[in-house]
Amino acid sequence: MLIEQVKRNLGKPVRFTNRRLYIENSRYILTGCIIRRGEQGFFYQAELQDINHKNSLIICSLDEITEEK
Repeated sequence: MLIEQVKRNLGKPVRFTNRRLYIENSRYILTGCIIRRGEQGFFYQAELQDINHKNSLIICSLDEITEEK
């Protein structure tokens, strides 16, 4: 997902894929976007809330989420 798409999708369902965690196209709600500064400059992370378990959050890269059409 691009940073321009984050504002439009806040509070809406998105699809999360992370092959290392064996998660593919799972539905989450995009609840926030975090900007951080690392050794190589600034980068963005997404905060995702599980639809079924409201107390569960995932912090991931914007590259791992896509808009749900």
